[in-house]
Amino acid sequence: MLLRYGESFVSVEVEMEQQIEPEHQITRSVWMYLVLAYGFAWTAWIVSIKLHASEEFLNIGTAGPALAAMVLSYRRHSDHSYRLLPRSLTFLALLASCWIVLSLYYAWRVSSHLSFRLDPWLIIPSILPAWIISGVFSGDSGVRSLLRRLVHRPDRWSLIGFLLFPAILLLGTLVAKLLHQPLVKPIGHGSITSAIAFGVIFFLYNLLFVAALEEPGWRGLLLDRLQKKRSPLVASVLVWLPWALWHAPLDYYRPARFSLATYLEIRVIFLIPLVIILTWLYNRSARSIQASAMFHASMNTFPFVLPYFMAGFVLLFVVAGYVIVADRMWRVGLSPIGQNRGDITTIRG
Repeated sequence: MLLRYGESFVSVEVEMEQQIEPEHQITRSVWMYLVLAYGFAWTAWIVSIKLHASEEFLNIGTAGPALAAMVLSYRRHSDHSYRLLPRSLTFLALLASCWIVLSLYYAWRVSSHLSFRLDPWLIIPSILPAWIISGVFSGDSGVRSLLRRLVHRPDRWSLIGFLLFPAILLLGTLVAKLLHQPLVKPIGHGSITSAIAFGVIFFLYNLLFVAALEEPGWRGLLLDRLQKKRSPLVASVLVWLPWALWHAPLDYYRPARFSLATYLEIRVIFLIPLVIILTWLYNRSARSIQASAMFHASMNTFPFVLPYFMAGFVLLFVVAGYVIVADRMWRVGLSPIGQNRGDITTIRG
């Protein structure tokens, strides 16, 4: 029996088998994921920092969560219809795209003059996102199933994921205008055309080199596992803590190193409502990693391209509180699997 999932199909029997997975197996997979995600990322980051590599090469470590999820999703069930050519062509196209985006992002980030200059060395950190995303054509059914939840035709939940964060910023800006309060404005990039071009490249960077490398792990695997025996709200908190701590080497190394107050503000105060919203999006979209990836990339991009009201970030707590109540996220036994992506069906024993 098959359940339609966008343009792909998910086996109901496989999902039911996952739902009745014993507690000790779930716990084991959670710890294995954390060891792999931390192990790869921290090793890559610390080695890069110790070797005084340029910041661009820190992007390699960001792939830790996606690689960990792929390893744990591997089923050793080869598809005889699998062909190497589609994945190879997709990989090469993505490699070229990632290389262009990464080169332009680092060139434009520090300059108001938007020149088209490609750095040949940046092909190296572009390899992993290209290889991971092209895994949608993997010969292994488990890896392919995981990444088809990232790479599929965009739907309304992908659009909601993209638009929700700028909508929150714009609402805060409106409040600031009404109260005659100052706004935090992004660095100018000359003309409107240049500002839009920078915003597009900034978003694509955050989508390809951040969200697509993190979301398959934190939402696609870890949240999935935790929600099998816990409520979405508790699972969100259990994702938040390791996700926040996972950034530690980067937070310590940043040229403008985080102070304790900044760390608490970004990784504790504001990250908790963001994690809850990400869980809500993931569940409402019937486990679409793409929807959470769009929101992740959006929240990393729009504060740098749109003016905003700092106090307006309190709206994140309003949205998080609303989705908790609206979807009763404290209840155990809710599954994001449904015939329609917006459905949430109760698992009955």
